[in-house]
Amino acid sequence: MILTRQLKSFGRKVLEAMGYRLYRPGAYFIFDFESYLYRYLQFKKTLTYLQIGANDGKLNDPMYKFVCKNHAALTGYLLEPLPDVYARLVKNYQDFGRIKTYNLAIHEKESNLTLYRVKPNLEGKLQAFAKGIASYDPNHWRKSKMIPNQDFIEQLKVSACPLSTFILENHIKEVDLIIIDTEGYDYEILKAILLLSVKPKIIRFEHGLRDGIMTSEEFLDICTQLNKSGYQVIPESYDATAFQLNPTELVL
Repeated sequence: MILTRQLKSFGRKVLEAMGYRLYRPGAYFIFDFESYLYRYLQFKKTLTYLQIGANDGKLNDPMYKFVCKNHAALTGYLLEPLPDVYARLVKNYQDFGRIKTYNLAIHEKESNLTLYRVKPNLEGKLQAFAKGIASYDPNHWRKSKMIPNQDFIEQLKVSACPLSTFILENHIKEVDLIIIDTEGYDYEILKAILLLSVKPKIIRFEHGLRDGIMTSEEFLDICTQLNKSGYQVIPESYDATAFQLNPTELVL
């Protein structure tokens, strides 16, 4: 009986180190990204992250609360291409000197391109989530199922550069975490990440399979590529986390 309890305790610690949290009733584990970051920070002591498609830094953001509590140990590079949204991003992170912001998009081929987003003056007629669906795809708004028609969408020219160029120009030598939320371009950025000389330990990305953000073929392909590059992938309902860490290291 004592051995059984010890095995259960060890198994719980391993799962919690991987970012899973135990919920009752039913005693099941679900992946908790923030808990995983806390485990990682406890082990590594510092964390450098790159966030592509940061929006205003708060809306449906997986990092904001974590940054507020741990900013002294973090170095961040946050990219947001829409000028008005970028202004809010700057304001929301103005008190965190180690978090840098960039009014820029990542694209592997184009330096100037068009984003399609909800018109700011019509955002109040939609759910708050609609503010975050800017995309390179002119028909992306149809996938959200919350925008009545194309009259809600406007075009905006933005600046962009390849991911490798951004990392080189900003002298980034190490990245613990890359977070991607680009409403349909995550697949291309993930492929670019796998070609970097500086590879992140953790990658958080949006697959959006239920809305067709990624196709099932793309998701399977990128998971296969990530596995071949030494990553384990934990899929959730709309996002996924890939990590290279040995979870037992975080238990010690």
